[in-house]
Amino acid sequence: MEEAAPGITTTYIDVITKFKDLKRKYYTDRGCMISTIDDNFSKQFLEEHPNLLWEETYNAYTEAYVLTAKINVTIFEQPFVVYLHRPIKQIHRYEYEEFFGFGGHCEGFSFDRIIATYAERFDDNIDIEYLLMTGTLASGEGGEGGKCCTIDEKYIKNTLKLMVLGGYVKYWRAFNEFKEWFKERGFNVDFETDNTGTMTSFIFEEYEYVDATVKE
Repeated sequence: MEEAAPGITTTYIDVITKFKDLKRKYYTDRGCMISTIDDNFSKQFLEEHPNLLWEETYNAYTEAYVLTAKINVTIFEQPFVVYLHRPIKQIHRYEYEEFFGFGGHCEGFSFDRIIATYAERFDDNIDIEYLLMTGTLASGEGGEGGKCCTIDEKYIKNTLKLMVLGGYVKYWRAFNEFKEWFKERGFNVDFETDNTGTMTSFIFEEYEYVDATVKE
């Protein structure tokens, strides 16, 4: 991650202000943000986690039963739930095909297709100002002689993840705008050009999941 452009000082206070502005502009009570996981990545993920707990649940967006699993993604040392959804069978209905990204008559159907859905509503009990402030300390190496108040690649990724996974915005325009804001302030944030692909790579960097073989 490159340092900020000369003459531009960006602090966590600036980040908090921009975060709140995007939340005000792009939040609605309806729906949630979703990502289509790349099929090659999905297949690899399923092979690596054969014991991931998948449960048959009713999905209101597809108006059908699907397989759903839960992972906890760590953002600024705080867990955020992401739900993963897979098809059980072909259902020739628009809502189902649209949600899973299949064509008409379930063209391109795959049992490996995974759709990630994020929070429908943000948690009022989470202090985002505290997370965005302390996140600058976590991004620095910490300890004696370590950096503090650091805005680096890890911090920016976590900030973008917090905004989307935390349910603070409902439009990908907010994600684009925040990335551009960091870029204008001199940070190299050209992770990917595709938003959902970027978020896919982000969420699977640090996560935990429920193992179906482990009894509580």
